[in-house]
Amino acid sequence: MSEDQNVMKKFNPLFWMVNPGNTPKGGRKDFINPEWIPWTDWLMPGTYFKLLYCDLVNGSFTLLLKIDPGVKATPHWHVSNAQAYIIEGGFYYEDGEDKGYEGYYTSETAGSVHEPFVTPEGCTMFAISHGPIAGYDDDGKMVVMADARLHYYMARENNAVEHTTIVDYSYGSQDLQGK
Repeated sequence: MSEDQNVMKKFNPLFWMVNPGNTPKGGRKDFINPEWIPWTDWLMPGTYFKLLYCDLVNGSFTLLLKIDPGVKATPHWHVSNAQAYIIEGGFYYEDGEDKGYEGYYTSETAGSVHEPFVTPEGCTMFAISHGPIAGYDDDGKMVVMADARLHYYMARENNAVEHTTIVDYSYGSQDLQGK
């Protein structure tokens, strides 16, 4: 039997059913209080996040996002779907009746391009992103691709990942060099 056939025989669907990717729990708790996590500066002045969940395998991430009053987000593009539940304050996309306030939910579908405005009270939201968000400058030039890994590195730099659920399987890639 050739080496390729041996590899194919070993890594068949039954192998993966018995040996799925495994993210070791280690000392991670099942339940955490987000108050244990310090706020980390986010990508725009006046914005902060707490990384709750970070899937380095598929790129999704969950966070609490806090935005100071008067902040207008830079134009950005949702490469994947995102969902948000507003905990405090609110935000909206343009003047008009359709604004989100405390207790409101929104779904920003893949392909959405917008420039949210924050209400005068500011905003705190629980947000789930199923993939990256591309940020643009005022000239329309993409300046950042905010994916799960970028959020992980920013939170780690702030010593704010101790209570984050990180999915990275047994042979992880939490370091930039893939170690």
